[in-house]
Amino acid sequence: MKSSWLEVDKDGFRKILARRGKEFVLFELLSNAWDEDAMLVTATLSRAEHGCSVLTVSDDSPAGWRDLRDAYVLFAESYKKSESGKRGRFNAGEKSVLALCTEAQITTTTDQIRFNPDGTRTMGRTKRESGSEFTGKLPLSLAEFEQIVGAAPLLIPPVRTIFNGTEIPSRSVVKEFHETLPTVKADAEGMLRNTARRTAVRVYETLPGESAMLYEMGIPIVETGDRWHVDVQQKCPLNADRDNVTPAFLRLVRVAVLNQMNAAIGEQDANALWVRHAASDPKCSTEAISRVLDLRFGPNRVSYDPSDVGSNREAASQDYVVVSGGSLSAGEWENAKRAGAITPAGALFPTDLRGKIPDKVYSRDEWTPEMERYAELIERLSERLIGRRITVRYIKDRQIACGTFNHVSGTMTVNLAKHTLNDPLENYALMLHELAHHVVRSNDHLCHQFYESVTELGAKLALLALDEPDVVRSQR
Repeated sequence: MKSSWLEVDKDGFRKILARRGKEFVLFELLSNAWDEDAMLVTATLSRAEHGCSVLTVSDDSPAGWRDLRDAYVLFAESYKKSESGKRGRFNAGEKSVLALCTEAQITTTTDQIRFNPDGTRTMGRTKRESGSEFTGKLPLSLAEFEQIVGAAPLLIPPVRTIFNGTEIPSRSVVKEFHETLPTVKADAEGMLRNTARRTAVRVYETLPGESAMLYEMGIPIVETGDRWHVDVQQKCPLNADRDNVTPAFLRLVRVAVLNQMNAAIGEQDANALWVRHAASDPKCSTEAISRVLDLRFGPNRVSYDPSDVGSNREAASQDYVVVSGGSLSAGEWENAKRAGAITPAGALFPTDLRGKIPDKVYSRDEWTPEMERYAELIERLSERLIGRRITVRYIKDRQIACGTFNHVSGTMTVNLAKHTLNDPLENYALMLHELAHHVVRSNDHLCHQFYESVTELGAKLALLALDEPDVVRSQR
């Protein structure tokens, strides 16, 4: 008696398939129909009665089923293996469905094959003028029936598809773009190889009550919980159960979506896990990482600068968000720095100017009468307000604050690149601000002592103006 090397235990195969959601039986048959030149696909699933439903899927493809042996020969060669734009790959989909059926039949333009309840198969005489039809009896509970019916609207059909008398509605593409993504394709010897191919990627809004999913050419693969449904228009690297992709593949898809759709994300999206993963990837674009940081921290942001601790407090005092190291992943920091999307606090608000040579230092003979009057005012009032006569110097440098104070040398520096001398109110305000730094011996604008010192000096100046108006005379 001739025997084959391998045999398939149908009951054992069915038990393995039990871990998959029963909606896969509908998805497998529809994907086969969509891979043909059909313009209309119709499916019906009768309501579960006595633990059994009847599933029928038919299409109007002119050629019909290409080879009926594909229905029952597991892992036979398939023309779809070499076409990345077709959904099949292992020629196993129909066998998975048949393993769950108690009986079934397939009718096409050339033949009909029946899978009988006793485990045998026979050829029938009925043929179709066009297309193919699969009919099978499925043991289903009412809950499993409802699960399949509930999953059908998730499909994104490429052709008109009717399920239980109602057309599965088409969805409007929010955006379609092209991206090079991993896929599988058969080589000249029919061996499936990993490769990469440029393909279309379609983005869809989720409907109320839906969770975003990743799709392979209209068939939902796995729930992602991301912002949009994403449909990849070629074979995706799937696991054996065809219900998940590798983490690396999902990350690539997320990066592509973020790069293309970053203008449409909001504050809640910017903190979502999928965005964090995508923003950490080296392929994240300059526009995408900048948009993410704008949403998370606002446009006025700096990174914490350990080399100039005071600059971080200075930035915060001017309503900038100081982004600490733990606020971003290592990949996000790399991308942010590469894109120039965040600047150290010390670069924008330097407070440690030791060793910093200003672009321009005005010598005394370069002083204007206005500069002379302001310096004389500060020198005169400082003796009365802080008990120390300080000196003034003038510089010009866009990177240095408008005023600084060196409490060791007793020198107040006025930066004419950021401060003009034609406004008496601003002049008095700058003087009080810098004299307060002398009192607290710190460049920290956020400490309570600095705040108290400014208000106290202001009160002293007001009393001095009342008691000795000639001392606090106008510069004009």
